[in-house]
Amino acid sequence: AVVSTQSGHYGRDCGPLEMVLSNLFPAALGPMIMRSHIFVSWFWFGLVLFSTTLAHGGYHVPFLFSPEAHDYHHKVFNCLFGTLGVLDKLHKTDRPFAGSVNEKRHFVSFSLAPVKDIYPEPLKPGHSKAE
Repeated sequence: AVVSTQSGHYGRDCGPLEMVLSNLFPAALGPMIMRSHIFVSWFWFGLVLFSTTLAHGGYHVPFLFSPEAHDYHHKVFNCLFGTLGVLDKLHKTDRPFAGSVNEKRHFVSFSLAPVKDIYPEPLKPGHSKAE
């Protein structure tokens, strides 16, 4: 089944191998290497869960990082594979995102106005705004 809406809990929607290699191991690696105190580790895991929920929630929350690049990745599935965008630039997997309305929305908003109202989806040919 194809899911047409986003929800924060879809960030954990993956297979067991992907869950361990892509979700659990990277989040635990920092506290393991640094031998962090348990309270610091729990705080870190809370930030990781908050970030994942924000990235998969479908909302551009004011004063927080934009989820637009991640939303675009889930929209087309063939670009923007990295977290920071460095490897996407290197391997040119960021090209479809460049120039899209999602790229225009990809900023930290300091306004309470919805970003999708500031940069609306372009109209499809043959459609009017009233439709």
